[in-house]
Amino acid sequence: MLRDVLAVVLLAVSSALGAEATSQPAVGPGEIAGVVSDETGQPIAGATVDAWSWYPGNETKTDKEGKFILKKLGRDQPVELRISKAGYSPWYSESQATGMNDLSVTLGNKTYFEGTVLGPDGKPVANALVRADCGPKRNPGVHITNVWTETRSDKEGKYKLFVWPDKYEFQVRVPKVGVARTDKHQIGQDEAQALDIQLEAGLTFRAVMVDSETGQPVENARLILAEQKGVEGKSDKAGNIEMTGMMAGKLKFSVKADGYARWWSEQANEKYEQKDLSGSFQRNFDSLSYMLDAGAGAGEPVRIELEKAVTFTGIVKDPDGNPVAGATVDPARTGSGNSLSGDTRFSTTTKKDGTFVLKVPASGESQYNLVAHDGKYGQWRKWANGVVDPVQTKPGEQFKDVVIALTRPASVKGKLTDASGNPVAGRRVRAQSTDRMENRYYDPETRSDKEGKFELKFIRPGEQVIQADPFWLDAAQAPAGSSVNVTLQAGESKDDVELTAAPLR
Repeated sequence: MLRDVLAVVLLAVSSALGAEATSQPAVGPGEIAGVVSDETGQPIAGATVDAWSWYPGNETKTDKEGKFILKKLGRDQPVELRISKAGYSPWYSESQATGMNDLSVTLGNKTYFEGTVLGPDGKPVANALVRADCGPKRNPGVHITNVWTETRSDKEGKYKLFVWPDKYEFQVRVPKVGVARTDKHQIGQDEAQALDIQLEAGLTFRAVMVDSETGQPVENARLILAEQKGVEGKSDKAGNIEMTGMMAGKLKFSVKADGYARWWSEQANEKYEQKDLSGSFQRNFDSLSYMLDAGAGAGEPVRIELEKAVTFTGIVKDPDGNPVAGATVDPARTGSGNSLSGDTRFSTTTKKDGTFVLKVPASGESQYNLVAHDGKYGQWRKWANGVVDPVQTKPGEQFKDVVIALTRPASVKGKLTDASGNPVAGRRVRAQSTDRMENRYYDPETRSDKEGKFELKFIRPGEQVIQADPFWLDAAQAPAGSSVNVTLQAGESKDDVELTAAPLR
């Protein structure tokens, strides 16, 4: 009888352990799972888990047990991750590894700034948006300029801003009342720091937006100030923008203007924000920055020249000639294996009928070509990439009826070892075309398994470089044995490719 009782107990324990194990989320590359609790160990439900905090679409909430799983983070690379809930100090990492299911985060409520927002007249200001920036941060894949945490003052002008230990610059802008920007304030773990914020009368920034070729005013062009939330100006029929209630100091604007892809200003702070023809490809499509002080705005407005975009319209088809919806079209700078901008900002997605409209800067003296990818960035569906012939373009040109054909994919299997012949696990391996007409953001990529084996799929037919991390855009500079050239036919599967892993840089 005792034996039977023990058997029942052991079975119950085994079942409980099995249930607990299966309740743990199973994660793959580009996914994170974990649990969020308070300082007493109690789970926190409804906490926001947010990857790439400035970019919508990569968020989830913890369940009643404090558990979460965040999926579709793209390739298996570290992500910026913030976990927060009202009434708690947030948790933050600028470089959180993915592919893990045991991230344990504790949120406390003892690290915060508090004080009163006061107007220029010394009276409390209600409902003021209080923002604090602890940027810049460096993620292995991206430079993070600003990391904002924010709250609002109550009806008596008091605020309480929960933060994580770091150094923060505060910015407050209340339209028609005043503005404030503080120096950096360091705060430690479990520290409560008093900080009243005194607003001052704002300044005025003026600009005129003109077409770079005709000199005519451009209407409805926008200057957007990311550092001061909700602050933007739009040009009138004469191209004029006037922005009042601005903070003194450096103003950094992003520019939006329908039909335009470049801009520059001789009054801008940085040399690269002025017209820059020093390279073979003119960039001039990033932000514009200016210093604003008490004397600024009283004289002539700054002049911003806008250059018309080149427009491509067309369709993406599969190898059988059928239109492909949800494909990505992006330019590649021919011969570089890279995008025009070093990111995916110029990409677009095909509609249900496979058609697309893509607006990009003119090529100038260089060349670029279009690349079609079967899926979103980080997604691989059925077909390999397709490319079209390079072109040299001028501002305002239009290219119609462009057809980009995806290709039947080839694949490569192989093994990655170190210099002594031992398997190297978990190392990235990619394929890159030797014609350098593809964009590196859509190069096929995988990781070696525990035996050092790898399989690369979705490879475009032709000559390809199969390379192990660390990657080199110029394969000739790669360490010996870390890359191999192969020529592939459509649908071909090539086995037994051997690579020797070099030390990571």
